[in-house]
Amino acid sequence: MRFLLAAVVIAIAACGSSSLHTLNLAWRDADTTVKPASSVGQALATVPVGFGVRDVRPDPTMVGTDEENGTVVRTRDNVAQYCSNRLGEMLRNAGARLGEQPMAMIEADLLEFRVAEGGTFKGLARIRVTVRHGASPEWSKTYEGTSTRWGRSHNPENYNEALSNSLSEAVEKLLKDDDLASALMAPAAAPQPMPAPQGT
Repeated sequence: MRFLLAAVVIAIAACGSSSLHTLNLAWRDADTTVKPASSVGQALATVPVGFGVRDVRPDPTMVGTDEENGTVVRTRDNVAQYCSNRLGEMLRNAGARLGEQPMAMIEADLLEFRVAEGGTFKGLARIRVTVRHGASPEWSKTYEGTSTRWGRSHNPENYNEALSNSLSEAVEKLLKDDDLASALMAPAAAPQPMPAPQGT
């Protein structure tokens, strides 16, 4: 009986210390309502936009690592779609005119989206944003968001909080950047060609 009880205790302890291997992505403890810079708000209200997110990371399933034992945390979710949904929500909340015939495209390449679990949960999200008005890119800039969370070891909630806050911070930097407004408004600000002189 004592042997059986000891085995059960060992099994429970082993389960409690086991690493997280698969994460279901969920938005946790991060704000999607960011007040944009006045110039960005005006540009988003003036120029209807379309947008998309591409996951260009080498391993699109990897979202974290356990630094203690080197375990890789993966997800079965579509990370590009997940980030696109969140980014789209933040753009809409900032006043973007989505769903109309776009006059400009905002394209985001996901360069980093991961958590390093050690003494804390350190999240990192990095996106390269490109604005297009035609076939050629006209402006591009990279934004980075980070997050540090304390919490119970291998807790999915802490992973998702770190990822959510990192992405939210990166998008907030985008929406606070006057350069984005200039890129969106560039065609409207461009000088119009002078009419050809009439013959006399």
